[in-house]
Amino acid sequence: MFSRKYKKQSKLKRLLLKILNIYGIDKETFNLVRPNYRNDSKNIFALNDKSIILSNGYLDLDRKINKIDIFFRYAPNNQLWNSTDRWKRIIPNINKHDLILTCLKSLKVSIANFLKNNDINFEINCISDESDNLFDKKITEILEFKNINVKFIKSKVKGNRGTYLECCDQAEHSEDLIFFIEDDYLFEPNCIEEMIYSYSRLSTIFKEDLFLCPSDYPFYYDSNYETSLFIGYEQRWRIVYETLLTFLFSKKILNKFRKQIRQVGDQENNPFEKPLHNIYKIAPCMSPVGSLSHHISRGIPAVTENWLKVWQTNATKYKL
Repeated sequence: MFSRKYKKQSKLKRLLLKILNIYGIDKETFNLVRPNYRNDSKNIFALNDKSIILSNGYLDLDRKINKIDIFFRYAPNNQLWNSTDRWKRIIPNINKHDLILTCLKSLKVSIANFLKNNDINFEINCISDESDNLFDKKITEILEFKNINVKFIKSKVKGNRGTYLECCDQAEHSEDLIFFIEDDYLFEPNCIEEMIYSYSRLSTIFKEDLFLCPSDYPFYYDSNYETSLFIGYEQRWRIVYETLLTFLFSKKILNKFRKQIRQVGDQENNPFEKPLHNIYKIAPCMSPVGSLSHHISRGIPAVTENWLKVWQTNATKYKL
């Protein structure tokens, strides 16, 4: 049995709790937890205030979240990457228009799910690579929110690097959290909620801002990957050292690593995301154990999750 560290318990505090008939207290950490019998023993989170993990105790959240700027970059008129007769996406007979709209709808559902019980300012920036007004109108219809500003920005440079650098340019106007999203990622309904709550908690624990990747990529399991596990909101999160180009970070990180972040689009890299991987050796990057977002590519996008159900729920057909 491994040894454990116990916090010294206060006899006076114990007596006071007994007199007040308060029993919701962790006997090892002696952190006060108000019992909530309707909570079914779930952990308790108060956004920008505190988190109470019933098995671990109480944590004041020092990292407050004020605003989330989403940068969704899309290329509706480009062929699906490497989508030849010998190379097919995992969704049969898929086209780029349907892929973008379905993924975008799943993102909207996830944002709306978070906003049911929270009040944080969002802004959605749609960065397009040669889109047209008809398709942008479809996006506008999907992203109809009551209190969220949606902006359309045409990339100054064509191609994947061009739209990525446009995201970097536009992110200079951000205030707090920045979420770069590619157009072929499908989102679980709880994705935004889990990421925002976990960002606040994990940044508080690390005492610094960090990167969060929403996908538990299958390639993380292809080698002897050294990592560490941390408790987030409802999922475990682990340290990773590589991602693709859908990730959450902060303006503070952008200011610190601006040159390296831009190098993804400014230069030839092998792999494409290598400058980010170099940053992850310095600044923590974490991904969930169990995907919150699924990359709809040629392989199965998740390890155990029912990603196909999420696709079928959000599937959108584009009509010319």
